[in-house]
Amino acid sequence: MNTTTLLAIHGTVVVSLVLLASRKYKTLLNPVSFFGAYFFVASVLSPLLFLQLKVLTISKGATDYAIFLSSLYFATFGAAYLLNLSPLRLPLEAVARVSRPFAIADRSDLSLPGIGLLVLQFVAIYTVLMAASGAGMMWLSDTRKAYQFHRGGVGIWWSLCQAALMLLFLTALFRWGNTRWKVFLQTVLFSGLAFFLGSKASMLSYPVVAAFYTHFRVRRIRTTAVLLGSALLLFLVLALQLVQRTAVTLAEALRYFDYFTYSARFIERSRHLGFQYGQIVASDLWYYVPRALYPEKPYVYGQNLLIGFMNPGFERTVRHTGFTPGMLQWSVGYADFGALGVVGAAIATAWISKAAFEYFLKNRDFVSFALMIQLGFVYYVELFPNAPFPIFWIWFLLQGAMFWTLSGLHQGNQVGGSPAGAR
Repeated sequence: MNTTTLLAIHGTVVVSLVLLASRKYKTLLNPVSFFGAYFFVASVLSPLLFLQLKVLTISKGATDYAIFLSSLYFATFGAAYLLNLSPLRLPLEAVARVSRPFAIADRSDLSLPGIGLLVLQFVAIYTVLMAASGAGMMWLSDTRKAYQFHRGGVGIWWSLCQAALMLLFLTALFRWGNTRWKVFLQTVLFSGLAFFLGSKASMLSYPVVAAFYTHFRVRRIRTTAVLLGSALLLFLVLALQLVQRTAVTLAEALRYFDYFTYSARFIERSRHLGFQYGQIVASDLWYYVPRALYPEKPYVYGQNLLIGFMNPGFERTVRHTGFTPGMLQWSVGYADFGALGVVGAAIATAWISKAAFEYFLKNRDFVSFALMIQLGFVYYVELFPNAPFPIFWIWFLLQGAMFWTLSGLHQGNQVGGSPAGAR
Protein backbone atom coordinates (compact mmCIF):
# COMPACT_ATOMS: atom_id res chain seq x y z
CA MET A 1 0.00 0.00 0.00
CA ASN A 2 1.13 3.54 -0.75
CA THR A 3 2.78 5.27 2.24
CA THR A 4 0.69 8.41 1.76
CA THR A 5 -2.48 6.30 1.90
CA LEU A 6 -1.28 4.70 5.14
CA LEU A 7 -0.69 8.16 6.60
CA ALA A 8 -4.22 9.19 5.55
CA ILE A 9 -5.69 6.12 7.29
CA HIS A 10 -3.62 6.80 10.40
CA GLY A 11 -4.71 10.44 10.41
CA THR A 12 -8.35 9.35 10.11
CA VAL A 13 -7.90 7.05 13.13
CA VAL A 14 -6.47 9.89 15.23
CA VAL A 15 -9.14 12.44 14.23
CA SER A 16 -11.98 9.93 14.70
CA LEU A 17 -10.88 9.04 18.22
CA VAL A 18 -10.45 12.70 19.14
CA LEU A 19 -14.02 13.41 17.96
CA LEU A 20 -15.42 10.40 19.82
CA ALA A 21 -13.65 11.39 23.05
CA SER A 22 -14.83 14.99 22.66
CA ARG A 23 -18.38 13.72 22.21
CA LYS A 24 -18.08 11.59 25.34
CA TYR A 25 -16.77 14.46 27.50
CA LYS A 26 -18.76 17.17 25.66
CA THR A 27 -15.66 19.31 25.06
CA LEU A 28 -12.49 19.38 22.97
CA LEU A 29 -10.59 20.17 26.14
CA ASN A 30 -9.72 16.63 27.15
CA PRO A 31 -6.44 14.67 27.21
CA VAL A 32 -7.31 12.62 24.10
CA SER A 33 -7.76 15.80 22.03
CA PHE A 34 -4.64 17.42 23.45
CA PHE A 35 -2.44 14.37 22.93
CA GLY A 36 -4.13 13.66 19.59
CA ALA A 37 -3.27 17.12 18.25
CA TYR A 38 0.41 16.59 19.03
CA PHE A 39 0.35 13.01 17.74
CA PHE A 40 -1.32 14.10 14.48
CA VAL A 41 1.39 16.68 13.84
CA ALA A 42 4.25 14.35 14.86
CA SER A 43 3.12 11.12 13.20
CA VAL A 44 0.99 12.31 10.26
CA LEU A 45 1.84 15.83 9.11
CA SER A 46 5.56 15.66 9.86
CA PRO A 47 6.30 12.44 7.90
CA LEU A 48 3.96 13.60 5.12
CA LEU A 49 5.91 16.85 4.81
CA PHE A 50 9.26 15.06 4.82
CA LEU A 51 7.97 12.62 2.18
CA GLN A 52 6.98 15.51 -0.06
CA LEU A 53 10.36 17.17 0.47
CA LYS A 54 12.05 13.81 -0.20
CA VAL A 55 14.13 14.05 3.00
CA LEU A 56 12.72 10.91 4.66
CA THR A 57 15.70 8.60 4.05
CA ILE A 58 14.24 5.44 5.59
CA SER A 59 13.15 2.26 3.86
CA LYS A 60 9.50 2.00 2.86
CA GLY A 61 9.07 -1.13 4.99
CA ALA A 62 10.31 0.58 8.17
CA THR A 63 8.30 3.74 7.42
CA ASP A 64 5.08 1.81 6.84
CA TYR A 65 5.56 -0.30 9.97
CA ALA A 66 6.23 2.83 12.03
CA ILE A 67 2.93 4.27 10.73
CA PHE A 68 1.16 1.03 11.67
CA LEU A 69 2.64 1.10 15.20
CA SER A 70 1.67 4.76 15.58
CA SER A 71 -1.90 3.95 14.58
CA LEU A 72 -1.94 0.90 16.85
CA TYR A 73 -0.70 2.98 19.78
CA PHE A 74 -3.23 5.79 19.38
CA ALA A 75 -6.12 3.45 18.58
CA THR A 76 -5.40 1.52 21.79
CA PHE A 77 -5.01 4.74 23.77
CA GLY A 78 -8.28 6.17 22.44
CA ALA A 79 -10.21 2.92 22.92
CA ALA A 80 -9.07 2.68 26.54
CA TYR A 81 -10.49 6.18 27.08
CA LEU A 82 -13.79 5.41 25.37
CA LEU A 83 -14.48 2.22 27.30
CA ASN A 84 -16.04 2.57 30.75
CA LEU A 85 -13.27 0.49 32.33
CA SER A 86 -10.99 2.65 34.49
CA PRO A 87 -9.14 0.34 36.93
CA LEU A 88 -6.81 3.03 38.29
CA ARG A 89 -9.46 5.58 39.23
CA LEU A 90 -10.40 4.02 42.59
CA PRO A 91 -6.75 3.61 43.70
CA LEU A 92 -6.07 7.23 42.73
CA GLU A 93 -9.11 8.43 44.64
CA ALA A 94 -8.03 6.37 47.65
CA VAL A 95 -4.54 7.90 47.64
CA ALA A 96 -6.01 11.40 47.45
CA ARG A 97 -8.59 10.69 50.18
CA VAL A 98 -6.02 9.26 52.61
CA SER A 99 -3.72 12.22 51.97
CA ARG A 100 -6.40 14.90 52.38
CA PRO A 101 -5.25 16.18 55.80
CA PHE A 102 -1.93 17.28 54.26
CA ALA A 103 -3.10 18.27 50.79
CA ILE A 104 -4.17 21.67 49.54
CA ALA A 105 -7.92 21.35 49.07
CA ASP A 106 -9.03 24.70 47.68
CA ARG A 107 -8.77 28.48 47.89
CA SER A 108 -9.24 28.57 51.68
CA ASP A 109 -5.96 26.69 52.19
CA LEU A 110 -3.94 29.13 50.09
CA SER A 111 -2.76 31.63 52.68
CA LEU A 112 -0.61 34.58 51.68
CA PRO A 113 2.27 33.50 53.99
CA GLY A 114 2.29 30.10 52.25
CA ILE A 115 2.36 31.69 48.80
CA GLY A 116 5.18 33.99 49.92
CA LEU A 117 7.21 31.05 51.19
CA LEU A 118 6.62 29.23 47.90
CA VAL A 119 8.01 32.27 46.04
CA LEU A 120 11.11 32.18 48.25
CA GLN A 121 11.39 28.43 47.66
CA PHE A 122 11.44 28.96 43.88
CA VAL A 123 14.07 31.71 44.14
CA ALA A 124 16.26 29.54 46.40
CA ILE A 125 16.06 26.49 44.10
CA TYR A 126 16.72 28.62 41.02
CA THR A 127 19.80 30.06 42.74
CA VAL A 128 21.02 26.53 43.51
CA LEU A 129 20.44 25.59 39.86
CA MET A 130 22.51 28.54 38.68
CA ALA A 131 25.37 27.67 41.02
CA ALA A 132 25.33 23.86 40.70
CA SER A 133 25.12 23.88 36.90
CA GLY A 134 28.15 26.16 36.58
CA ALA A 135 26.22 28.38 34.18
CA GLY A 136 25.54 31.15 36.71
CA MET A 137 24.02 34.25 35.16
CA MET A 138 23.79 32.51 31.79
CA TRP A 139 20.40 31.22 32.99
CA LEU A 140 19.25 34.85 32.78
CA SER A 141 21.27 36.13 29.81
CA ASP A 142 21.22 33.11 27.47
CA THR A 143 18.76 30.73 29.05
CA ARG A 144 18.48 28.31 26.10
CA LYS A 145 22.26 27.83 26.01
CA ALA A 146 22.28 27.21 29.78
CA TYR A 147 19.44 24.69 29.37
CA GLN A 148 21.16 22.83 26.53
CA PHE A 149 24.73 22.71 27.82
CA HIS A 150 24.54 22.98 31.61
CA ARG A 151 21.44 21.04 32.70
CA GLY A 152 23.25 17.68 32.69
CA GLY A 153 23.83 16.47 36.24
CA VAL A 154 21.49 19.03 37.82
CA GLY A 155 18.26 17.79 36.26
CA ILE A 156 16.60 17.33 39.62
CA TRP A 157 17.15 21.02 40.51
CA TRP A 158 15.76 22.07 37.14
CA SER A 159 12.70 19.86 37.69
CA LEU A 160 12.19 21.27 41.18
CA CYS A 161 12.30 24.80 39.74
CA GLN A 162 9.66 23.83 37.22
CA ALA A 163 7.55 22.22 39.93
CA ALA A 164 7.74 25.18 42.31
CA LEU A 165 6.87 27.65 39.54
CA MET A 166 3.92 25.60 38.26
CA LEU A 167 2.60 25.09 41.80
CA LEU A 168 2.89 28.83 42.35
CA PHE A 169 0.87 29.33 39.16
CA LEU A 170 -1.85 26.99 40.43
CA THR A 171 -2.03 28.81 43.75
CA ALA A 172 -2.39 32.13 41.91
CA LEU A 173 -5.15 30.71 39.71
CA PHE A 174 -7.14 29.27 42.60
CA ARG A 175 -6.73 32.33 44.79
CA TRP A 176 -7.17 35.15 42.24
CA GLY A 177 -8.15 33.61 38.90
CA ASN A 178 -11.92 34.15 39.00
CA THR A 179 -12.23 35.93 35.63
CA ARG A 180 -10.83 35.24 32.17
CA TRP A 181 -8.75 38.41 32.15
CA LYS A 182 -7.12 37.62 35.47
CA VAL A 183 -6.28 34.12 34.26
CA PHE A 184 -4.86 35.57 31.03
CA LEU A 185 -2.61 38.06 32.86
CA GLN A 186 -1.36 35.40 35.26
CA THR A 187 -0.61 33.09 32.32
CA VAL A 188 1.45 35.75 30.56
CA LEU A 189 3.40 36.45 33.77
CA PHE A 190 4.24 32.83 34.53
CA SER A 191 5.00 31.91 30.92
CA GLY A 192 7.46 34.80 30.95
CA LEU A 193 9.09 33.52 34.14
CA ALA A 194 9.29 30.01 32.65
CA PHE A 195 11.30 31.46 29.76
CA PHE A 196 14.27 31.62 32.14
CA LEU A 197 14.21 27.85 32.55
CA GLY A 198 15.02 27.42 28.87
CA SER A 199 12.38 24.88 27.88
CA LYS A 200 9.79 25.59 25.18
CA ALA A 201 7.56 22.88 26.60
CA SER A 202 7.65 24.55 30.00
CA MET A 203 6.64 27.96 28.66
CA LEU A 204 3.81 26.54 26.58
CA SER A 205 2.45 24.43 29.44
CA TYR A 206 0.99 27.49 31.11
CA PRO A 207 -1.52 28.44 28.36
CA VAL A 208 -2.69 24.79 28.25
CA VAL A 209 -3.18 24.60 32.02
CA ALA A 210 -4.90 28.00 31.98
CA ALA A 211 -7.31 26.87 29.25
CA PHE A 212 -8.36 23.79 31.23
CA TYR A 213 -8.71 25.83 34.43
CA THR A 214 -10.80 28.49 32.70
CA HIS A 215 -13.07 25.99 30.98
CA PHE A 216 -13.79 23.85 34.04
CA ARG A 217 -13.56 26.44 36.84
CA VAL A 218 -14.40 29.87 35.42
CA ARG A 219 -16.40 29.83 32.19
CA ARG A 220 -16.83 27.34 29.37
CA ILE A 221 -14.62 28.01 26.31
CA ARG A 222 -16.29 27.61 22.93
CA THR A 223 -15.00 25.03 20.45
CA THR A 224 -14.04 27.74 17.94
CA ALA A 225 -11.87 29.44 20.56
CA VAL A 226 -10.23 26.11 21.44
CA LEU A 227 -9.34 25.50 17.77
CA LEU A 228 -7.97 29.02 17.35
CA GLY A 229 -5.97 28.66 20.55
CA SER A 230 -4.51 25.37 19.33
CA ALA A 231 -3.37 27.03 16.10
CA LEU A 232 -1.83 29.86 18.12
CA LEU A 233 -0.01 27.34 20.31
CA LEU A 234 1.51 25.69 17.23
CA PHE A 235 2.60 29.10 15.96
CA LEU A 236 4.22 29.87 19.34
CA VAL A 237 6.16 26.58 19.21
CA LEU A 238 7.65 27.58 15.86
CA ALA A 239 8.23 31.22 16.90
CA LEU A 240 10.01 30.26 20.13
CA GLN A 241 12.56 28.27 18.16
CA LEU A 242 13.44 31.38 16.17
CA VAL A 243 13.60 33.47 19.36
CA GLN A 244 15.81 30.91 21.11
CA ARG A 245 17.94 30.49 17.96
CA THR A 246 17.40 26.72 17.85
CA ALA A 247 16.20 27.24 14.27
CA VAL A 248 16.85 29.95 11.68
CA THR A 249 14.28 28.95 9.05
CA LEU A 250 10.71 27.69 9.11
CA ALA A 251 11.82 24.33 7.68
CA GLU A 252 14.28 23.90 10.56
CA ALA A 253 11.58 24.90 13.04
CA LEU A 254 9.28 22.20 11.67
CA ARG A 255 11.95 19.63 12.43
CA TYR A 256 11.07 20.15 16.09
CA PHE A 257 8.29 17.63 15.40
CA ASP A 258 10.64 15.12 13.75
CA TYR A 259 9.86 12.37 16.26
CA PHE A 260 8.67 10.02 13.54
CA THR A 261 11.97 9.83 11.67
CA TYR A 262 13.98 8.59 14.65
CA SER A 263 11.26 6.09 15.59
CA ALA A 264 11.11 4.70 12.04
CA ARG A 265 14.89 4.53 11.83
CA PHE A 266 14.92 2.50 15.04
CA ILE A 267 12.43 0.08 13.47
CA GLU A 268 14.80 -0.23 10.54
CA ARG A 269 17.73 -1.17 12.76
CA SER A 270 16.07 -2.82 15.76
CA ARG A 271 16.58 -6.38 14.46
CA HIS A 272 20.25 -6.00 15.39
CA LEU A 273 19.38 -5.03 18.97
CA GLY A 274 16.62 -7.45 19.96
CA PHE A 275 13.96 -6.80 22.58
CA GLN A 276 15.21 -5.44 25.91
CA TYR A 277 12.40 -6.70 28.19
CA GLY A 278 12.09 -3.63 30.40
CA GLN A 279 15.71 -2.50 30.53
CA ILE A 280 15.07 0.69 28.52
CA VAL A 281 12.23 2.01 30.67
CA ALA A 282 14.10 1.06 33.88
CA SER A 283 17.15 3.06 32.79
CA ASP A 284 15.11 6.28 33.12
CA LEU A 285 15.79 6.07 36.86
CA TRP A 286 19.26 7.49 36.16
CA TYR A 287 17.55 10.88 35.85
CA TYR A 288 17.26 11.05 39.64
CA VAL A 289 20.90 10.28 40.41
CA PRO A 290 22.86 13.54 40.92
CA ARG A 291 26.05 13.54 38.86
CA ALA A 292 27.82 15.21 41.78
CA LEU A 293 27.23 12.05 43.84
CA TYR A 294 28.00 9.63 41.01
CA PRO A 295 30.22 11.21 38.30
CA GLU A 296 29.98 8.06 36.15
CA LYS A 297 26.27 8.60 35.62
CA PRO A 298 25.58 8.08 31.89
CA TYR A 299 24.55 11.05 29.80
CA VAL A 300 22.20 8.90 27.74
CA TYR A 301 19.44 6.74 29.22
CA GLY A 302 15.80 5.87 28.63
CA GLN A 303 14.60 6.71 25.15
CA ASN A 304 17.96 8.21 24.24
CA LEU A 305 19.53 4.77 24.56
CA LEU A 306 17.67 3.90 21.38
CA ILE A 307 19.12 6.95 19.63
CA GLY A 308 22.55 6.01 20.95
CA PHE A 309 22.12 2.55 19.46
CA MET A 310 21.37 4.08 16.06
CA ASN A 311 24.14 6.67 16.35
CA PRO A 312 27.26 5.36 18.16
CA GLY A 313 28.99 8.19 19.97
CA PHE A 314 25.69 9.97 20.55
CA GLU A 315 26.59 10.35 24.25
CA ARG A 316 29.51 12.61 23.33
CA THR A 317 27.23 14.60 21.03
CA VAL A 318 24.73 15.16 23.84
CA ARG A 319 27.51 16.23 26.17
CA HIS A 320 28.91 18.79 23.74
CA THR A 321 25.84 20.02 21.85
CA GLY A 322 23.01 19.64 24.35
CA PHE A 323 20.82 18.35 21.51
CA THR A 324 18.60 15.34 22.27
CA PRO A 325 16.18 14.41 19.49
CA GLY A 326 12.89 12.82 20.49
CA MET A 327 10.97 9.71 19.49
CA LEU A 328 7.29 8.78 19.48
CA GLN A 329 5.77 7.49 22.71
CA TRP A 330 5.53 3.88 21.54
CA SER A 331 9.27 3.58 20.87
CA VAL A 332 10.34 2.41 24.34
CA GLY A 333 7.45 -0.07 24.55
CA TYR A 334 8.45 -1.50 21.18
CA ALA A 335 12.14 -1.68 22.11
CA ASP A 336 11.32 -3.62 25.28
CA PHE A 337 8.52 -5.95 24.11
CA GLY A 338 7.71 -5.36 20.42
CA ALA A 339 4.13 -4.71 19.23
CA LEU A 340 2.77 -6.08 22.53
CA GLY A 341 4.87 -3.45 24.30
CA VAL A 342 3.26 -0.76 22.12
CA VAL A 343 -0.23 -1.93 23.12
CA GLY A 344 0.74 -2.29 26.77
CA ALA A 345 2.32 1.17 26.88
CA ALA A 346 -0.80 2.71 25.31
CA ILE A 347 -3.18 1.00 27.74
CA ALA A 348 -1.12 1.92 30.81
CA THR A 349 -0.76 5.53 29.64
CA ALA A 350 -4.48 5.84 28.91
CA TRP A 351 -5.59 4.31 32.21
CA ILE A 352 -3.33 6.65 34.20
CA SER A 353 -4.39 9.71 32.22
CA LYS A 354 -8.08 8.78 32.29
CA ALA A 355 -8.10 8.19 36.05
CA ALA A 356 -6.58 11.62 36.69
CA PHE A 357 -8.86 13.44 34.22
CA GLU A 358 -12.09 11.87 35.43
CA TYR A 359 -11.12 12.42 39.06
CA PHE A 360 -10.71 16.11 38.22
CA LEU A 361 -14.07 16.22 36.41
CA LYS A 362 -15.71 14.80 39.54
CA ASN A 363 -14.05 17.14 42.09
CA ARG A 364 -12.61 20.18 40.26
CA ASP A 365 -10.59 21.23 43.30
CA PHE A 366 -6.90 21.97 43.82
CA VAL A 367 -5.81 18.39 44.51
CA SER A 368 -7.63 16.90 41.53
CA PHE A 369 -6.31 19.65 39.22
CA ALA A 370 -2.73 19.06 40.38
CA LEU A 371 -3.14 15.32 39.79
CA MET A 372 -4.51 15.92 36.30
CA ILE A 373 -1.58 18.17 35.38
CA GLN A 374 0.94 15.61 36.63
CA LEU A 375 -0.70 12.50 35.16
CA GLY A 376 -3.36 13.46 32.65
CA PHE A 377 -1.80 15.23 29.69
CA VAL A 378 0.60 12.49 28.43
CA TYR A 379 2.73 14.91 26.40
CA TYR A 380 4.96 17.68 27.85
CA VAL A 381 2.60 19.18 30.46
CA GLU A 382 3.62 18.12 33.99
CA LEU A 383 3.59 19.76 37.39
CA PHE A 384 6.82 18.07 38.52
CA PRO A 385 8.62 17.13 35.27
CA ASN A 386 9.84 13.53 34.95
CA ALA A 387 9.10 12.68 38.59
CA PRO A 388 7.80 9.18 39.39
CA PHE A 389 4.41 9.45 41.06
CA PRO A 390 5.62 8.57 44.62
CA ILE A 391 8.26 11.31 44.49
CA PHE A 392 5.76 13.82 43.10
CA TRP A 393 3.13 12.96 45.71
CA ILE A 394 5.53 13.17 48.67
CA TRP A 395 6.73 16.56 47.40
CA PHE A 396 3.14 17.73 46.89
CA LEU A 397 2.11 16.68 50.42
CA LEU A 398 5.11 18.48 51.89
CA GLN A 399 3.99 21.65 50.10
CA GLY A 400 0.46 21.08 51.40
CA ALA A 401 1.76 20.62 54.94
CA MET A 402 3.61 23.92 54.61
CA PHE A 403 0.43 25.73 53.56
CA TRP A 404 -1.65 23.96 56.21
CA THR A 405 0.82 24.88 58.99
CA LEU A 406 1.19 28.52 57.93
CA SER A 407 -2.56 28.88 57.46
CA GLY A 408 -3.15 27.57 61.00
CA LEU A 409 -0.54 29.91 62.46
CA HIS A 410 -1.97 32.84 60.51
CA GLN A 411 -5.51 32.15 61.74
CA GLY A 412 -4.24 31.63 65.29
CA ASN A 413 -2.52 35.01 65.27
CA GLN A 414 -5.70 36.68 64.03
CA VAL A 415 -7.81 35.03 66.75
CA GLY A 416 -5.23 35.82 69.41
CA GLY A 417 -5.06 39.45 68.35
CA SER A 418 -8.79 40.12 68.19
CA PRO A 419 -9.41 40.86 71.93
CA ALA A 420 -6.69 43.49 71.98
CA GLY A 421 -8.13 44.95 68.83
CA ALA A 422 -11.53 45.16 70.53
CA ARG A 423 -10.13 47.29 73.35
